[in-house]
Amino acid sequence: MLKTTLIPFALGLLVLAGCTQKQNTLSSSEKAEGFVLLFDGQSLQGWRAYMEDPMEAAWSVQDGALVLKGGSEKGSYANIVTTGEYDDFDLRFEWKIEPGSNTGLMFHVKEGPKMPYLTGPEYQLLDDEGFRGGDGKPVPPEEYTASHYAIEAAYQEVTKPVGEWNTSRILVVGNVVQYWLNEVKTADYEMHSEKWNKQVADAKFGNWKTFGTTETGHLALQDHGHGAWFRNIKIKELSKH
Repeated sequence: MLKTTLIPFALGLLVLAGCTQKQNTLSSSEKAEGFVLLFDGQSLQGWRAYMEDPMEAAWSVQDGALVLKGGSEKGSYANIVTTGEYDDFDLRFEWKIEPGSNTGLMFHVKEGPKMPYLTGPEYQLLDDEGFRGGDGKPVPPEEYTASHYAIEAAYQEVTKPVGEWNTSRILVVGNVVQYWLNEVKTADYEMHSEKWNKQVADAKFGNWKTFGTTETGHLALQDHGHGAWFRNIKIKELSKH
């Protein structure tokens, strides 16, 4: 009886150990496909401040996650970008946020403008129910997590409860952009199409002359004054079609 009891227990420990070891690593198949890690789980290597923002005061590595400290005051936000720039890509990452949080990941970001969102389209990461804008009101669905940010609401609402890990994907091939959240496609749009140009002009981006005008650039993580955690950030660069 003792052996029967211990074997399942030991197997359980092995399963748990295996799950832990998988964080911030690539599987054999991912390596074969051409994915590379953008975060090693131990350091901020591969990331730097956007426009010399004071990154060390806001960002750290804790328990295998890239952590954004909450409670920062407006004016002291520290956005960070990858040291590399990317054109077409398949990006996968996991994230979670604190209650009331607002952050995001932008792509094709170029330095120069005051904020990374002035050039790069955004994959929003938000507490859809708990976040309140500057006017104290909830934001509309087109600004929820994994939407075509500030233009179209996500196809489905599949965000996990605040504090739980979510899995996201951004696929960019030419001008075609697709978003996934927890393995569900939530957005599909074509940059620089007639439809997209009109949508941008009619949205808040209409006054941002540099928005969406770059064809390559950094990935950026946004500091909006709220806590967030990131891990398993991996990317596969794609040949241009």
